[in-house]
Amino acid sequence: MSRSTATAAGLAAGLVAISAQAASDTDPGSTRLTPLVVTPSRMAQTVDESLSSVTVIEREAIERQQPKQLQDLLQGRAGVSLSSNGAFGKSTSLNLRGTKAGHTLLLVDGMRLSSATLGQPAWQHLPPQQIERVEVVRGPRSSIYGADALGGVVQVFTRRGEPGEPRVNAFVGGGSLGTYEAGAGVSGGSEATRYSLSGGYLETDGIDVQDGVGDSADDGYDNSSVTGRVSHRLSPRVELFASGLYTEGETAFDADRMSGEPYDSAAQDYAQAATRAGARIDVTEGWRTELAYGHSRDEQETYYEGQLDGRTDTARDYLSWRNDLTLAPWAELSVGTDWREARVDSTTDYAETSRDNWGVYQLLTLDLARHQLEVSSRYDDNEAYGGHTTGQLAWGYALTERWQARVSYGTAFRAPTFNDLYYPRSGNPDLEPEESRSYEAGVRYTGSAGYVDVAAFRTDIDNLIEWAPTAAGVWQPQNVEEARITGVELESGGTLGPWQLKGAVTLMDHGNPDEPGSRLDRRPNASLRLDADRSWQDLELGATALARGRSFEGDKRLAGYGLLNLRAGYHLDRRWTVRAQLKNALDKDYETAAGYNQPGRAAYVSLHFNQR
Repeated sequence: MSRSTATAAGLAAGLVAISAQAASDTDPGSTRLTPLVVTPSRMAQTVDESLSSVTVIEREAIERQQPKQLQDLLQGRAGVSLSSNGAFGKSTSLNLRGTKAGHTLLLVDGMRLSSATLGQPAWQHLPPQQIERVEVVRGPRSSIYGADALGGVVQVFTRRGEPGEPRVNAFVGGGSLGTYEAGAGVSGGSEATRYSLSGGYLETDGIDVQDGVGDSADDGYDNSSVTGRVSHRLSPRVELFASGLYTEGETAFDADRMSGEPYDSAAQDYAQAATRAGARIDVTEGWRTELAYGHSRDEQETYYEGQLDGRTDTARDYLSWRNDLTLAPWAELSVGTDWREARVDSTTDYAETSRDNWGVYQLLTLDLARHQLEVSSRYDDNEAYGGHTTGQLAWGYALTERWQARVSYGTAFRAPTFNDLYYPRSGNPDLEPEESRSYEAGVRYTGSAGYVDVAAFRTDIDNLIEWAPTAAGVWQPQNVEEARITGVELESGGTLGPWQLKGAVTLMDHGNPDEPGSRLDRRPNASLRLDADRSWQDLELGATALARGRSFEGDKRLAGYGLLNLRAGYHLDRRWTVRAQLKNALDKDYETAAGYNQPGRAAYVSLHFNQR
């Protein structure tokens, strides 16, 4: 066992001990702390009712941690690893349970958001200050959501309003690396109508992300964002809803010419949008239906020394109809259908510029005494690669009132991207979807003062799409690889005296099962995250410790590392709060992608106003 793996295993044991202590202090008659989630099944259920491995990050944690990037919130969570080509707006990949960057589906208020050409979301541009909560579901979800939910689903929910007088929130802050940020929002409503509207801006000089590449100047970044949500109940049975997110800006990067000479400047303008609107109708006491339309965009323009080099805009339109039926007090059925179209508008001459997908799915949930069963299946018919069927079976058993065991098996697939299929002179229209089979066994404890969730998993992936030479010696994407990923996750949290603690440990082994010693790029063998917070009257103090084991990129070894982030907050009164952070407090040098620098020690301070 490597030193980093042994350390992570030891800390995992420590987390279990802490949680056990928290559990021993629990009042048996207390109410459980079980947040509602909707992402695992598209229906509202508590975390301990779900037969999935789920992580929930709520608004309270976001306000305490004041992340500058969404990856600050997600890094080190159970099953989650991220790699980026530098900080602040640089290309970022999220690997869920060791799967590829394109194997995780991103939803924003229920709407898919990703690039149809690259096949993965631009995580780096999502504004964390506009987020109400994040749900991370680990494990396959293609049987409900269709293509690309092979490793799991991350759903971001934007800020929402609550009944009452209008409430205003605002913040302003700045700090190291020439960083400045500001934002404001308003929310409120009545019993029938709720609304929220927020906007924000972030600008930073950043750092020089690559040594010896491009110019030596810092590679800056700026991001302007706006989000909104509204719902209105026409009657006790009919509710209308709409939501939207829009973000745009510019990110600089380092680049060299084909001759090896550096460009004096290189930058990318970007824009992202996700909107969704529809109606929820209680047709009868046991039948609820939802009709929705969604639209998303991912746009990029690349400039070298101020001259446009290329533009790629992708868009998706989405229609869905879902029906939730209560068949009996112990049986619920969800059936639905959806249609989506992806389009490409680019200076690159793609062989095809649009494709559509139609899907139909069902999820049956049975709650029989101590037993719980979920059976789901889905059929997708895609214009580019034909039909595909996926399914999932999960069984849960209540060992006691507080302990639940679960096992599941599911299949999933990832659709080839427009780049894979249609890119000029290299696209391969004969590609098949990547396919997976996943197994999971877990146990969860939920009490009033804490929880523990442990899961072991294995995922086998076939038809992995990789660049390889053809018989004619031409390099193009081909279905040539296989992968097996096995691992164990532990997530735990609760209160221990005056402390609020939350932690996660992930241990993984991955590679091609036919090639002993192989490994998947940029996936660490072990990771850990520990958040600790406590309050003294008006003062809040907290810390996040992150540890990541070694990983590889090709033949290059990326060393493991540990980071410590410190934070503090002081409530001047009920409305005003001052917050401060010290990121990478120990000033560690580290990489998550070969050759790309990450920031050293950095300090930030901000002033927040919340009308309560």
